[in-house]
Amino acid sequence: IRGSIPTNYRRGEKIMKLLINEFIKDYKKKTTWLYFLLSFGIILLNSYIAKRQFEDGVDAVKILSGITVVAGSVAMVFSLIMLANNLSQEYSKGTIKFLYTRPKSRSAILTAKIVLAFINYIIFLVVGTVFDFVTKNYVFFKNKIGLNHLNDTIEEGYFGRTVVKQIIITNLADLAVYIFFVAMVVLVCVVFKTQILSLVLVMLSLLGTGLIQSLTIFAVSKFSWAKYHMFDVPLFSSYYSSEAGRHTVKELFKFDNANALIIMLVAYSFVFFVISYIVNARRDITID
Repeated sequence: IRGSIPTNYRRGEKIMKLLINEFIKDYKKKTTWLYFLLSFGIILLNSYIAKRQFEDGVDAVKILSGITVVAGSVAMVFSLIMLANNLSQEYSKGTIKFLYTRPKSRSAILTAKIVLAFINYIIFLVVGTVFDFVTKNYVFFKNKIGLNHLNDTIEEGYFGRTVVKQIIITNLADLAVYIFFVAMVVLVCVVFKTQILSLVLVMLSLLGTGLIQSLTIFAVSKFSWAKYHMFDVPLFSSYYSSEAGRHTVKELFKFDNANALIIMLVAYSFVFFVISYIVNARRDITID
């Protein structure tokens, strides 16, 4: 036990150093700041559309309860793209050879990149949410959606939740789904290695989820087992987002509760991570 404590400490210290190096590398890239600019543009566009929708009267509670939705969506997409780039570029540029010559384990290197993906997600989410609130409150709606509405109850369709409770629950559900997407992206990038192919597969997976779910609706009516594929895992977020979302999950996709979705999320994520670490550990890297 005495020997394991220093070993675990050193292992954690190595991962922390790797994580810091990866973080610095990410935020030295111009593409990272381009993603922030794009996310701001998307948020502004959404705010403009929201302003047009609420011209007759501002529903501060409804607007504030969804203040993290757009920021969370762009945070998920851009942080996953960054993760895919971080993993696949190492192989495509050959820098993985130099990483593996250092006294750091392959699992530590992969773990650092995965942890960084979650850090990037949180950063994009927080920055995007703050930007969304500031622009909505001070530019588009002129101080009509202040933080004093956080404890107000949302009137209909949200299980009688307060605004702050709605924000917490939906973001926790989104974070759980994000774990699944991280596991999927890691698997794709570790297996295929090629940067362009990895990015294409990642984007197809993200953008094609809705289409595959739509096809599932027709299949489920005849084959109940058809709903258990991995692209239905994101329904976990929909189940907790609103009463309408839960109704859709129950009636169209035939999930009576969230238990099956939780099991699917954990099982798929676990399997994807295990396969990724095994493939990453056993792959031969030729060092010239």
